[in-house]
Amino acid sequence: MIIEAKIFSTLRHYLPNSPKHLDGDKWDIPERATVAQVLDLLNLPENEIKILLINGRHADRERVLNEGDVFHVFPPMAGG
Repeated sequence: MIIEAKIFSTLRHYLPNSPKHLDGDKWDIPERATVAQVLDLLNLPENEIKILLINGRHADRERVLNEGDVFHVFPPMAGG
């Protein structure tokens, strides 16, 4: 199934060069994959992830993704 995974800032350099990566931010993931499974598939280290959103709403690592979901992953941020 296809989802859109928007990976931000310093996390982008972890993304694998993979046939599962389609055009732009589209990824082909297994049916009924959880957030944790997708983070692993995308090679994103858990200790560097601060915020997870699915379709604009907070999500935990156990949530199952659905076809067409938009998945945002943010690292910790600093600034002022």
